[in-house]
Amino acid sequence: MKQFHIYFPHESRQVFLYHLRMLANRWFDNWTIYNDPEAFINACAADTDANSTKIACFQIPFPYDVEIEKQIDEVYNHVDRVLVLGPELHQRTVDFISRYDREKITWFVCGYLQGGTISKSKTGKFLDWFVTSLHFYKNVKPSILYNLRPYDEKPLLFDALLGRKKPHRDLTYHFLNDHGLTDKGVVSYINSYKSNFDASDVSKWRWEKDGINDFDQVAKSINYTVDHVNYHGQSMSISQILPIEIYNQTAYSLVCETNDGDGHVFFTEKTVKPILARRMFITIGNRFHLLGLKRLGFKTFDGIIDESYDSILDPTDRHTAALEQFKWLCEQDQRDILPRVREIVDYNFDLLYSNDWYNWFRIEFGDYFFEHKYSLRFLVD
Repeated sequence: MKQFHIYFPHESRQVFLYHLRMLANRWFDNWTIYNDPEAFINACAADTDANSTKIACFQIPFPYDVEIEKQIDEVYNHVDRVLVLGPELHQRTVDFISRYDREKITWFVCGYLQGGTISKSKTGKFLDWFVTSLHFYKNVKPSILYNLRPYDEKPLLFDALLGRKKPHRDLTYHFLNDHGLTDKGVVSYINSYKSNFDASDVSKWRWEKDGINDFDQVAKSINYTVDHVNYHGQSMSISQILPIEIYNQTAYSLVCETNDGDGHVFFTEKTVKPILARRMFITIGNRFHLLGLKRLGFKTFDGIIDESYDSILDPTDRHTAALEQFKWLCEQDQRDILPRVREIVDYNFDLLYSNDWYNWFRIEFGDYFFEHKYSLRFLVD
């Protein structure tokens, strides 16, 4: 029987044991797992069967740690394939991927790498923020979504929950103030690079209170927007909780995504939440962010606003052009806009909600794991 020698670092053990079990909903007798690189290399050297397969699996750490480069280098010449998960796609991550553009490596990323980033490696989809952000509202407590009123005219025009200080968020915050838009929506901005902040200060951060026990006490212990809290009995990252109270006060969302550079598109919960809530949104983020959504099958709002900003190379020019479209949107009558977006937001919600986004990864991961020689669907059957 063909042997599979599989290595992943000890710190990634639980992650990859889960993904490997999910490949075919079973474990195979011919799979041998190693967490010690020396033992793995020795086993690979001892197995001279040409049909055996040697695979190393890694997950890019966040914050980024150069240790992963040493780990890949240590085993690279002894393996047939290297599979790397990238649930976070920041500029430093993209720089690492570009430096490690090697033929044996396949990168599974939460978004897209732009042309020119790699030429030798392969890529697959690992839309982890889609999977985890949707899980609670699809599998745990879907009834919460009935509290939303996406089609109603709202007392305020928009929400702009900007998060922690970044250059593109500075630009957005100043634009809203300079154009007199702040009082027409719900705006919050931490405006600091420091890890800790007053999570109860609504000028810095607005989040959903309903469903969180002892909210005021919990707020005192928050250091990061991704910290976990008990929400309706479920441990959830605060950033993935829909701000239902705010959404029901506002008509549109201004989304400042995690990144604003070029060379990649990174989809996070910031994009998932307005789609899940059936909202029109304008994104301040990476170049071709909207194109990336379309590649996933979503519709955008180019029949209502001018979305040509999505292809502008210079980040400041791109964000300014997007904000000008947002300003125009705020000048329109909600009674005209909301009926026009209904078909789009319903379509996007249905696509998001009905897709098994993990299975996209599972199929591609299985194909590369087995080098396309075996059908994952056959193994499942």
